[in-house]
Amino acid sequence: MGKRKGPSKSIFASLPLEIKQSIRSQTSLPLNGDLLAIENQAKSLLPVEGSNFLPTQPSASDDAVSEPTISHLQAGPSKLPATSPQVSDKAMSSSIMTETMERENMGQYDFTGTDYNDYRPAKKQKVIKSRRKGQKVVNGFKDHPWDCTGLIHRYTRVEQVPVELKKYWYQRHFYFPSYDQLPLLLDTTGWYSITPQPIAAHIAQRCQCDVIVDAFCGVGGNAIEFAKTCQRVIAIDNDPIRLRLARHNALHLGVADKIEFILTDFISWARCQTLQPHSPNKIDVIFLSPPWGGPDYLTFTDPLTSNPNPQSTSYPLSAILPIPGKELFELCSKITPDIAFYLPRNVDVEEVAQLASRLEVPLTDHGDSREREWVEMEEEWVGDKLKAVTAYFGGLISHD
Repeated sequence: MGKRKGPSKSIFASLPLEIKQSIRSQTSLPLNGDLLAIENQAKSLLPVEGSNFLPTQPSASDDAVSEPTISHLQAGPSKLPATSPQVSDKAMSSSIMTETMERENMGQYDFTGTDYNDYRPAKKQKVIKSRRKGQKVVNGFKDHPWDCTGLIHRYTRVEQVPVELKKYWYQRHFYFPSYDQLPLLLDTTGWYSITPQPIAAHIAQRCQCDVIVDAFCGVGGNAIEFAKTCQRVIAIDNDPIRLRLARHNALHLGVADKIEFILTDFISWARCQTLQPHSPNKIDVIFLSPPWGGPDYLTFTDPLTSNPNPQSTSYPLSAILPIPGKELFELCSKITPDIAFYLPRNVDVEEVAQLASRLEVPLTDHGDSREREWVEMEEEWVGDKLKAVTAYFGGLISHD
């Protein structure tokens, strides 16, 4: 094949739409397949001065009218240019039918309010719509006396979050899945001390009972889940702001009526309970999630050993606040033997196992007089990350 000389002559591309349709239908042009006749007829209809070919792109100065789009089509006879030859009735009917079918097909789409200047692909539009929807917060208890909206700052964008809290804010849906839809609140301590919701829900299933005490309720993560599985929840905290936030969150999650919020020091409250052995308010289960000493618990260094490699040091129960873990457990065991102890993932397991021997109401094995104490250690995972361990005592131990 010989080498082509000069630019290609795009004749067909520059013809008006009606002539293109006529040529395709082959009604007003020769039907013998003579392409040269078609080309000569097109040249005679649209001559271009100073050139022997038709430009493929109109120049910037041209005021030529572009081909009609679908939105401009109208049912009825097509309006042909004055220089166009008359199209046969068969071609006209075909053109009208094509336009009508296109209009009917477009009728299934609703373009009302569409901004074509700000076009985005459909998938991206869906993502943006979902993201905007997630940011809409509904406060159904705006005038309720328990609503604390405005008490502390609520972060809605990452730019608002302090640097030290950003990694916790990115995990907000693990703490409260509906954080972006409801005006839920967490203070600084609450961000790094709240139990992730999947773990809290699992513990609540293990601790089903009539009356449960959440000894250090914080902003309410565990107490809210306990309210879904227990008849009554006693939530205790010694921080008035944090206790109000817990009640606020329980209100918006629809379980505040099942929780009794008590502002007091749990140690003092527990000691008072031990002085009332025949109290009508029987406690079935106590859940302990005491302060671990802040977010640096993984790098705890025992002051007695001054271990130079803190990463390898197990977390001792003596580091638990407000009193050492052994003393805290002994105090609670005088109220009930059914205790769930939520502890750091690097806790000394052997030390936790020794707590079972401190139970004042030991278990028996099939009526045998030999006393046996048990503890069940359960790792708490979120995805592929180990978050903590929970030690179950007394009747909370699984018999599977």
